[in-house]
Amino acid sequence: MVAGSYSQVFVSPVSPDRLWKASKDTRNLIPKLIPNQVASIVLLEGDGGVGSVTQFNFGEGLKDLGYVKNRIVAMDDENYVFKSSLVEGRGIGTKLKSCTIERKMEATSEGGTKTTLKMDYDTLGNYPLSQEEAENIVGGVLGQTKAIEGHLQANPDAYA
Repeated sequence: MVAGSYSQVFVSPVSPDRLWKASKDTRNLIPKLIPNQVASIVLLEGDGGVGSVTQFNFGEGLKDLGYVKNRIVAMDDENYVFKSSLVEGRGIGTKLKSCTIERKMEATSEGGTKTTLKMDYDTLGNYPLSQEEAENIVGGVLGQTKAIEGHLQANPDAYA
């Protein structure tokens, strides 16, 4: 088993408050914004808060991935921190023993948002994820964040 981590930073002109509010509505928003990538997001357990499990069903553009299930392990409305753990899919049980992704949003001096995405994982084998594999996993969350940003820029009253 090898423990590893990967992080990526994204800066947006959208305020952290709006980006956070919209990100919390991912279940409804993402399938509308990027249906070719995410066909639906289904709440399987819980009320959408900590402990809840959601299933992301991928669209035509990512149909080979099928789906992933995530459990929300932390949601901090004051500090704009969201952390989820992969429960099933995307290599869990075949390549990965565990995988968590944390999204932390901070205000920039220009009024926008600096989002840091950090993935921590443990592999099942004696090798780390390749750079490409790590980028693909984190890239899914980054793509959703960019889609939300575009929606908020096009709709200045949304999630205000």
